[in-house]
Amino acid sequence: MRTLVISALGAGTLVACTNEPQYVPCAPMGAAMNDKCTIEADAMTMEPDNVASLHVPVKPDAMWRARDREKREEIQMRVDPAVVVPVYRLEHYDLSVEWRVTNLEDSPGQFRIDLNGANEEFTYDPLALMPADEEDPPAPPLAGNIPIDIGPNGTVEGVFREDQLLEAAIDLDQITRGNVHPFAATLTVSKNADSFQPLTMREIDPVTGDTIPGTPTGPAIPREAFRQLVRVDMKFRPDRHMQLEFELRVREHTEVIHEKGLNAPAGELNLLDPAIYAGVL
Repeated sequence: MRTLVISALGAGTLVACTNEPQYVPCAPMGAAMNDKCTIEADAMTMEPDNVASLHVPVKPDAMWRARDREKREEIQMRVDPAVVVPVYRLEHYDLSVEWRVTNLEDSPGQFRIDLNGANEEFTYDPLALMPADEEDPPAPPLAGNIPIDIGPNGTVEGVFREDQLLEAAIDLDQITRGNVHPFAATLTVSKNADSFQPLTMREIDPVTGDTIPGTPTGPAIPREAFRQLVRVDMKFRPDRHMQLEFELRVREHTEVIHEKGLNAPAGELNLLDPAIYAGVL
């Protein structure tokens, strides 16, 4: 089971990454003015009011160094022609998310945080995947969904680590490009996977109403062609009045992240909001 790293306020510091990752705070006057870093909600708050997004401040590939642009062409020449090599790949950067929850009431409570997101082609929203049977469980988030206790007027801090965001990026690619069932993707550890096999889209049997699993189709997707996340979506589900604050951290390996983050000029950022992936659960 995947876990969150959490700590009570004052009990310790957040897990840190090496190479000094760049923090990406919200920039309400910047190009991503609709991004939010804070959610205030209670047990009755529903989407979209309990969901917030932060874009990764990636630069358009036209602004990259020539050798970084050429790398994509080199990979495309090595892989099967049917495999489309994405612009933003795992090799470019690692992501993590620091968060803090404050209980705004004087009684103990509990909350959950779901992490989802988007790559350059698809957005993953569990609500867009409808169960074949009304008794089936809803689609899972890419990470999180763990009940966490909090004391009266208390504060809890935590982090979605780089390896968890890496897993989320791979799961998202498997679900959207590979048509892998969301439960199969999220319950299988794939962060070290060398490839994954795309499947045909799942279908509903018109007679029985059962889900017909997909079958292998096309070439396997190699790791060097895996898509990285370009946006992180946070969903907050408290059982009483609470506030969630979070920050995105980016640790780049090639110069594709803008040094000014979301405060960069609009023309120097590639803010992607792709279509929501829809299919049969």
